[in-house]
This record gives sequence, C-alpha cells and structure tokens, in this order.
Amino acid sequence: MIAKIIEYSVRNKILVLMLAGLVTLLGLWAMRNIRLDAIPDLSDVQVIIVTDYPGQAPQVVDDQVTYPLSSAMLSVPGAIAVRGFSMMELSFVYVIFKDGTDIYWARNRILEYLNTVRDRLPAGVEPRLGPDATGVGWIYQYVLHPGYYCPEHPRGIWRDEKKGTWYAAREDAPKNRRASLERVRAFDGPGTCPLDHTPLRPAGKDLAELRSIQDWYMRYPLTSVEGVSEVASIGGFVREYQVILDPNKLLAYNLPLRDIVMAIERSNNDVGGSVMETSENEYMIRSRGYIKGLKDLARVPVGLGPHGTPVFLRDVASLAIGGESRRGVGEWNGLGEAVGGIVVSRFGVNANRTIRDVKVKLAELEDGLPPGVTIKTTYDRSALIERSVGTLRTAVTEELVVVALICVVFLAHAGSAAVAIIVLPVGLLVSILVMQLLGINANIMSLGGLALAVGVMVDSAVVMIENAQKHLSW
Repeated sequence: MIAKIIEYSVRNKILVLMLAGLVTLLGLWAMRNIRLDAIPDLSDVQVIIVTDYPGQAPQVVDDQVTYPLSSAMLSVPGAIAVRGFSMMELSFVYVIFKDGTDIYWARNRILEYLNTVRDRLPAGVEPRLGPDATGVGWIYQYVLHPGYYCPEHPRGIWRDEKKGTWYAAREDAPKNRRASLERVRAFDGPGTCPLDHTPLRPAGKDLAELRSIQDWYMRYPLTSVEGVSEVASIGGFVREYQVILDPNKLLAYNLPLRDIVMAIERSNNDVGGSVMETSENEYMIRSRGYIKGLKDLARVPVGLGPHGTPVFLRDVASLAIGGESRRGVGEWNGLGEAVGGIVVSRFGVNANRTIRDVKVKLAELEDGLPPGVTIKTTYDRSALIERSVGTLRTAVTEELVVVALICVVFLAHAGSAAVAIIVLPVGLLVSILVMQLLGINANIMSLGGLALAVGVMVDSAVVMIENAQKHLSW
C-alpha cells in the first residue's frame, strides 16, 4: 500500500505539489483562526444555578433552596451528576452533563426545569444561571489605582522613555519620535509634575467611589466585548442607603417594621397616570417618586401621629449612606485595599483574541476615568500564551537549521536538505488544520505535543532522505 502511494506520488509530481499547496493554504488559514490559550480546558460541561437567600443560615438555605433545586435537576436530560452547596445566604447547584453536550443546549434545559420548581421555593427567591464559562475562564484582571496627576494636564502627559523628555501633547514631539511616546495619566506617589514642576494633586477617590466607577462605568462596556462572559467586581464598598431604626420611637408611634419597609418601597417608585386631553391635545401623566438622596428618604411618610400629623422616616430613624457588609477585601501588592475587576471568558472562545479586545476596550475607557485614576493590569494570561507559541516557533526553527546542516554536511546534497525543510512546516500546518477541524485549541499541552512531534518528523525525514540518496547513488 505504501509502495503504491509512493509510486503514484512520484509519477504525478504536479498533482502532489498542488495538493501540498492546498494543504499549506488551509493550514495557514487554520493557524490564523485556531483558538489560542495557555491552559488546556479539561473541565466538565456544567451549568451553575446561583440563588440568593438574604439573611438565612446555611441549614435553612439547604432545606428550602438547595434541596428542591437539586432534586428537580436530577431529571434534566443528559445530566450525569448534580451537586449542591449551601452557605450563608447563598446556594450553588452544579449540574454536570455528558462530554460533548452543547453548553447552550444544556443551559436552555436548565431554564425549562427552573420554571417548574419556582413554586417550591420561598417567596421572593429567584434562582439564576451562572456565567457560561469554565474553571479556566479567568483570563484577565485589573485594578483601578488612584494616583497623583498634574493639575494643568489632568488627561495625562507624554513621555519619551529613551530620551527622557516629556510633552504636554503627542503633537509637540518630533514626528520621528511620536510612535515611541508613552502616555502617563498619573504617578504612583507624590511629587512634582515633570513639565511645569507644580505639585502633583491626588486623585481623591475613596474605595466606595472607585467601586461605583467599576460597577457603573467599567463593567458593562467590558461585558459587551466579544467572548467575555462576565466581569466580576472585587474590593471596595458597594454604596447603599442605610436606615437605622430607633426601637423606642417605633414603640412610641406604634409603628411595626413591615409598615416602614412598605412605606419606603412605595415612596421609591414612578407611577403612570394614563393621559389627559385638553384643547385637542393629549398629555401623558406620571408621578415622579424615585428617591434621589437622603433628603428625599427622610421625607418618606411612614404613619400618623396621635393627632393625625404625619410621621416621617427621619422621626423614627437615622439615615446615612454607607458601604454594604462584605466578607472579603481586594488587596494589591501590599499597598492596601484596591478595587478591580476579573474578566471571565465564555466557553470555547479564543482566549488570546478576547484578551486583546479587552485591552483595546480598557484603553478606550481609561480616557473617561477621573483625573489621577489609572488602570493597572494584575493578571494577563496572554503573556503565557505568547511564550507558549514562541517556544514552538523556536523549536521548529532550531530543528530546521539542524536538519539542513546534517543533510548538507553528511549527504553533501542541498536538494535533500530542502526536502526536509519543506516537510517540517507542512506537517505542522496539517496538524494545526486537523486541530481546527476537531475543535481542539492550541495550549501548552497541544503545542508541547507538536514540539515533540517535530523531532519524530525530523528523524523520519532524515532516514527517508538518506535511503533515497543511497538508492540513487547506485
């Protein structure tokens, strides 16, 4: 069989060359489009159900939330295991599916079964699906760092690191140096501005303000990036209105706690009033009742006094804006608490491309940050991905050089060296094409296997060339 293939190839050289050229082009296409990651994803196909049950102990969460959800998920088609975890105020249910199951098909089945179990859960408890990601989806992490900035240049200044010069704008630098300029929005410590030597001004943003920037300015644009499943905020304080009730005053006014809660809920709402026709014109009516500050909250009526006078919330409680209770902190480089975000990629995406798109979006968002606040990278998997690809590139280059030298020195035939040099890259391109067709991403393990396979291909190429050279010399 092998002899016939070799004979057919020798007799049809043009056809073999055309086939090799086609395979090379397809391999180059696969090399540009194959999914790149550093870590092989060996996790199961799973869907996570997350449920918040505020104020409840783990045993209550397990009895009233985790157990009903877990028992209902046992009958989901394709599920091979269901695991439930209960903790303070939180319930997690992991539904594991068979290998090869489409993740989005599995999520749709879970949603169908969640509709049948909602009536068995406590009132107000709404389970939700976790992100469509895996255990290795954590690809990028950053912090919002409040530093010091030049008061006259709040948007930053430009630095030529090689020459050690500073510019207020990119256009101020020589044209041949503009490409190498680096923008500096803020400095890590106090000092003077390199341009005008005025004292640097601190950003003046506390942890609560930085967390608000992260939650309302950074998170949603980053979530819109192709391939991003979730942007998890860490650190800082989540702002909230805090109502501290005085039990003695509640007793004096005979006000139960549920009336206070209902009064606050009713007062924080816009209500439509249909339309009113006047002079052949139609006017839409609505009441504007959203609470916009502590003053509005203080004027919420919660009941009536002994003589029919209204009792306001400020009469029975102390009001403040504070941070939500938390069970953890974010810390950066031993410098204290910090606020940042974790970018989680979707299941089966190109991690390297997603990280690149996230960096582009972060560069756009940084222009809108307050003066002195900068984005600093704390974890970037793309560096490991690039080193992995660089290792394979170096191994292939070294093998090509070694094979060429062996063929030229020991066989004294440049054409034989050219054959081996062509076989190696074509073989790698064919392997990458097969990986792309099978849906296998390029990671440390697969790239390491290709690097090892290069040695095998080199050995076989040298043996075949030497054998052919010996037969031709007869």
